[in-house]
Amino acid sequence: MKIGSLTGLAILLITPNVLAGSNITAVIDPSAIPTISTTPPICPQGVTDTGGTCLTKDQKEKVVEALKELKDIHDSKAKLDFPQPIVIIRDWQNSVYINGGAKKPIPAKLTIGQHVDRDLEIQLPIQLYYRKAPPKPWFRFRIRAQLGVLVPEVVQDMSRSGGSFVDGGIGWDFFHIPGIELNLAVYTGIRSAGGGLGLDLTKNFGVYAGYSFVYDGLKSSSLVAGYFAFN
Repeated sequence: MKIGSLTGLAILLITPNVLAGSNITAVIDPSAIPTISTTPPICPQGVTDTGGTCLTKDQKEKVVEALKELKDIHDSKAKLDFPQPIVIIRDWQNSVYINGGAKKPIPAKLTIGQHVDRDLEIQLPIQLYYRKAPPKPWFRFRIRAQLGVLVPEVVQDMSRSGGSFVDGGIGWDFFHIPGIELNLAVYTGIRSAGGGLGLDLTKNFGVYAGYSFVYDGLKSSSLVAGYFAFN
């Protein structure tokens, strides 16, 4: 019996004992036996078998899409947005409060291209330094307008008209004592000139008392005045 089909081959493989105990001679056509290839499948489009991997169409589309996303991320600039500002508060006791520490991180949003969009919480390493104001210099130069009265002349000029006891002029403040706000100044006025002590009541206003040499009669006097400093 000549078996030339896969079906006959299957029968011979399944019932070997039947053939072994009979006088039937089986003639098998070698061309009917299928060959099993041990070589890897040939990949299309020039892919060789030197470690390459064949991809399906769906896998190829996913790889291409991933590469486009990576290129967009690589070519785009990172953008960091802060929806809330950094707040610094200094109270009346010189205590300073700032957000952004471990207890209250600052919310932020990171954006890179069209594919990276993340919410962040930023904790800043905060170091606060306080610099005291430098000491005020003792020597300074301030120009101020002064208006006052020559005290000895007040009694003498009570009966007179024209107010000859009133004097106005320019004060030249050149020495200042910090803390008690006293100053020394030279005065040149319409009726007299001299020097004396001043007391700053505010940054620009103050009072002055000092010696004056009256031009009229070439006599000494004392001047009490108020002044306004221009610097």
